[in-house]
Amino acid sequence: MSPTSSPRTPVQLCADAGCSQPSAYRTRSRDAWCDEHITGILRAGGLEPLEPFTKPTAWRLTRCLTCGCEAHYRFEYTVAKNGEDEATCRACYWRRWAQDERRRHGAYADLTPVPVAQAREHAQKHGYDHLAALTTPSYADDPHHVRCTYCGRLAAERLGDIAFGCRCQTNPSRARQTPNPPGQKQRALLKDSGLPLLAWWDHEANDLAQWETVTVTARREAAWRCPDCGLRFTARVHDMIHRAQCPTCEPKRRAEWQAEYERYQVTPVADVPELLAAWADDEDPRTVTVAELGPLRRFRCPQGHHPRISPYTYLRSGCPSCRSQETRAARLDVAATDPAPFRISPEIASQWHPTRNARITLAKLSPRSRRTVWWQDPGCGHEWQDTPEQRDKGQRLRCPECRTILDSLAFHFPELAAEWSPVNPLSAWHVRPSGQTAFVPTWECTADPTHVWQASLASRAAGSGCPECREHGKSRIELDHHAAAERAFGKASSGQAVRHDAFVRRGVWHVDITVDLCDGRKLAVEYDGSYWHAEKAAVDEEKSRDLLAAGFLVARLREHPLPGLPIADPAYAEFVVHATAPDPDGVIERVRQWVSDR
Repeated sequence: MSPTSSPRTPVQLCADAGCSQPSAYRTRSRDAWCDEHITGILRAGGLEPLEPFTKPTAWRLTRCLTCGCEAHYRFEYTVAKNGEDEATCRACYWRRWAQDERRRHGAYADLTPVPVAQAREHAQKHGYDHLAALTTPSYADDPHHVRCTYCGRLAAERLGDIAFGCRCQTNPSRARQTPNPPGQKQRALLKDSGLPLLAWWDHEANDLAQWETVTVTARREAAWRCPDCGLRFTARVHDMIHRAQCPTCEPKRRAEWQAEYERYQVTPVADVPELLAAWADDEDPRTVTVAELGPLRRFRCPQGHHPRISPYTYLRSGCPSCRSQETRAARLDVAATDPAPFRISPEIASQWHPTRNARITLAKLSPRSRRTVWWQDPGCGHEWQDTPEQRDKGQRLRCPECRTILDSLAFHFPELAAEWSPVNPLSAWHVRPSGQTAFVPTWECTADPTHVWQASLASRAAGSGCPECREHGKSRIELDHHAAAERAFGKASSGQAVRHDAFVRRGVWHVDITVDLCDGRKLAVEYDGSYWHAEKAAVDEEKSRDLLAAGFLVARLREHPLPGLPIADPAYAEFVVHATAPDPDGVIERVRQWVSDR
């Protein structure tokens, strides 16, 4: 194996004026601080840290300096709240907010205490352990101290917010369940969007490269040309996507609308033939103005609908019932040609209860339907009631009792689920292919169950397989030495990904040959080819020192004429090998003898 080294980047200094310490994390466009000033920012937000800092987006356990409530907060959240001149602690915030709300409602405020048993049951139902009520007595809007059953995050939440569950249980709906190919970013190009805005694009002022690359979410400026008046101007793509307007035409349009509205404020309904023909209200139309700020009026449209609506809205928009029928007809036309967006997802549809939904048919239900129906998981047999709309929101559970999720790894990639190791704390039905886990999943090769390795969900969903079965990326000489190691030690792994808390250079190293020795020790054998490793001495040294820190015995097989590495450690040894006269069995035997002497 030949790990590639990255160029050294300059150290980023703390953003605090006058501080020359390196920042605790790196960022391209935002401020970053050293650990001392990070603690100072937390204290400015009313918190003291109880855990070491890792990164600004990580949850960090803290204690409120005012009320003493312990909770997890992201550092970037504290920075944002400091910018708003607001303390971070949510226990203090929600206590104060609830008091203000009760004071605002006065005699109408709900002062019914919430029993602790009721709060505890509510928290457990939504995935929390209830630790304590943060007020005495506790009312409906007061905060409670809770801990997520799944990720262990401490928080101060109101009962209403507890019902949404912890953020770690959010399961967003995604059409694409695998990461993008390496080096590619999924983008929605403006030129392919089909939006009416394309008629505004000024091809003369914008170059061809901009036309080929600009996306619908771009915030850069581009040149536009009004299709009505021909005015040329510049505006951000993002702004034009949300509302395309011409600097000349838009003020005119607003002035015309204002003049029309003022005219209709003094114009009786009886003077407008379209309104008079549909008038069905008890009030005299000669006494009601078109743009009055009064009660809703009754009309009768040509189709026989009787909407209650303001005269001005009826004049401009017509009958709302007729509009809804037109929208539904257009929706059915689209569904006839492309029914996918208007059907319940196949996974949810597969859980339709076979007997308990009477005359309701699945084919007539929309994904956004609010009708409560029966569902049954064919795997576990559990039954429950819910609406199609709620099933596809928030946690998106496949089974609310088993807590399995929709769009899971097991559903989309059953071949990967077959390699999901039972030692993992969750099943393949509880994780998404595109999600992240608090642990690095362990996998067991279906071709050879003795091949066990760790890899992220993203890498597996992107196509990575068993590192020992894979020969791509391994030289013939490395494979020969691996075979020799298996003969000498009985079992050896090839290309295993090794992770350890002692690593400081990288989070993971891929080791050419790994051997679990009978006395509990681990041996790492690295083959350094003279061609690939001629300029990699620094990386080889870093890798060796990390493996040594993790407790490995490290043997490096360095091809002549590679120089030795400056490592003096009794658990480290180098063996000179020759590419022109390879002797895998002899070299590995020397390594085995060295190990036995340790």
